[in-house]
Amino acid sequence: MSELKTIKDLVYRSKELYGDNVFLREYKKKQFYDVSFSQFKNDCDSVAVWIQKNFSEKVHIAVVGSTSSEYLKAWFGIQCSGNVSVPIDTTNNIEKIADEIMRSDSVAVFLDDKHVVDIPLFKKTCPKVKYFIHLNKKCEDMLFLGDLIDENKNQLPEGNISESDVSAILFTSGTTGVSKGVMLTHANLIDNTTCETEDAYKGKKLLSVLPIHHVYCLTCDILCSLYNGVTVCINDSLMHIVRNLAVFKPNYATFVPMIAGTILNKMQLASEKNPDKTAIGKQVFGEDFEMLYSGGAYLSPDIIKGFKEFGIEIAQGYGMTECSPRICNGVRNCTKPDSVGKIITGCEVKIVDGEIWAKSKSVMKGYYKNPEETANSLTPDGWLMTGDLGYKDDDGYLYITGRKKNLIILSNGENVSPEELENQFSFFMPIKEIVVYADNSIITAQVYPDPDYKSDDIQAEIQAKIDEVNETFPPAKRIVKVIFRDKEFVKTASKKIIRAKINE
Repeated sequence: MSELKTIKDLVYRSKELYGDNVFLREYKKKQFYDVSFSQFKNDCDSVAVWIQKNFSEKVHIAVVGSTSSEYLKAWFGIQCSGNVSVPIDTTNNIEKIADEIMRSDSVAVFLDDKHVVDIPLFKKTCPKVKYFIHLNKKCEDMLFLGDLIDENKNQLPEGNISESDVSAILFTSGTTGVSKGVMLTHANLIDNTTCETEDAYKGKKLLSVLPIHHVYCLTCDILCSLYNGVTVCINDSLMHIVRNLAVFKPNYATFVPMIAGTILNKMQLASEKNPDKTAIGKQVFGEDFEMLYSGGAYLSPDIIKGFKEFGIEIAQGYGMTECSPRICNGVRNCTKPDSVGKIITGCEVKIVDGEIWAKSKSVMKGYYKNPEETANSLTPDGWLMTGDLGYKDDDGYLYITGRKKNLIILSNGENVSPEELENQFSFFMPIKEIVVYADNSIITAQVYPDPDYKSDDIQAEIQAKIDEVNETFPPAKRIVKVIFRDKEFVKTASKKIIRAKINE
């Protein structure tokens, strides 16, 4: 096949190389449902043909739902038609979903059963939308994805797609203010998919856990699996991760630190009754499990060490939506657990006034219809200002110390990174969540104790740990005030705490 330039090329290449091998595997009603690489390509073509028959110009099409084979056929069918996919966070409230459909100028919406009742609001808020297509079943007064595929079988989409064309608009989590639509081109996504290759992945199985609208899942789970010939086992619920590890028997998985920490806690509780930690690790993850990758937030070295005790290797990477997302890759047998991985091939990183800047073919085109925010994030010569504070070493490993926008500047001029303090408690079992901030120049910590942790006086245990950590920092950086919460913090779909809502 000719040089890989677009997502359509990637889909077509996967059929040529992997054919009838299983690409997608789901478990429903105690049965496996498989989609081969060949079938996936053919179904994407059918969706693409329907789109081209109904839209003569380039359009934006939203997809609202949880991960499923149908969702992916819609997403990649849009790609094969040469149009723009707009994956929407299905956990947002309906008003925000409607707002992002409207602001992305989407003219059609693929959606699952959960959002059928929201169509009247979508019609009112998003007058540009011409079609609503149900992903999973026939519904009155709606189109059905399965029918579109059947009606356009054995037909091929037409037209050329340029690598510089926008492939997708992905809305940032919006931990502060209004979400921004990140425009990623085909070149961006293909570069990030192919920047690190490893033949050992072919034929392996991945458990995909993360939300599908998130670029970490899109690139590292779906696109990389298409590229490497991996079977994607679709996790149907965060509540079923442990069950699905046993059902699918994957070789590896991608987690965010919160999920990793939760599972590690459960294994440690199990080890109180069974001291054979290796056996517990194999019982939870399976005999065939090789590697766990983490991204999306800081992963404590204590969690890495904890998993190792159970015979499970976990490595963390680093990136952001605006870089498609990988800036650093998780490294097997990493000797530097304090790092967030090694800078990927083809990516330049420099530190400017303590801030991490990145430059590569993976860096976004900009924010959709938002030139002001684009200028605030991209330099004229193509450097992405990540907003993260950190440093790199001579071996190409990167280290994160905090977020620039979260930096606390005290009245004496001292700079305090709240993440630097928070990370000290990232695997202290009595604390489930902690946020550090300045309250009238007083360094304050809001703490949500773990409700499952057994203690005679959990607040006293937590305060003692805070006092212990304070002794390791100079006086200006110590936590002075502690507020205990009785409920979790408000979070994004990727489980990041929304700092602007910590008092809610």
